[in-house]
Amino acid sequence: MSPAWPLRPGQKVRVEFYKYPEEALHYFWEAEVVEVRPEGVLTLLPQGGVFHHVGKGRSLVLDHDAYVAFFPGAWYSGGPDVREGRVLEYYWNVQTPALWTGEAFRQYDLELDVKCRADHTCEVFDREEFLAKRPLYPRAWVEEAERAVEAVFRHMREGRWPVLPPGKPLPWMERI
Repeated sequence: MSPAWPLRPGQKVRVEFYKYPEEALHYFWEAEVVEVRPEGVLTLLPQGGVFHHVGKGRSLVLDHDAYVAFFPGAWYSGGPDVREGRVLEYYWNVQTPALWTGEAFRQYDLELDVKCRADHTCEVFDREEFLAKRPLYPRAWVEEAERAVEAVFRHMREGRWPVLPPGKPLPWMERI
């Protein structure tokens, strides 16, 4: 089976998350493709890379490596945040399926996030933001977003790629 997106390791890509219904760029970063598999593409925003949060008017230089996997047709993306070979936590974003533009992965952020500790225990974050925006989303998006949360929990439970073996949990990371 060939990957859904014509990407190769070492390729530079842009990752863009938009807000709906505003059609406004919410945040973005420049990443490198590190792995291409039939189930998806793994990207890396390395330590020293910059995360640009347009919606909050802030940028952050990372003090760790952030891996984000995109899965064709999936309503979530994410992966481990790693420092010196140790998983700090996993961050999973609930979103519309990623669209590859030829230069960037584009998707709408649907507010819900799932964070998981290194030991694979997970919590849902930003549910109140999702509930506030819920009436603005197409009905199908709401249903898919709610299913995506369960899919992330299952993904972690099953230890599917790019999830690493469980480790010692750390406190939640600060996020902008």
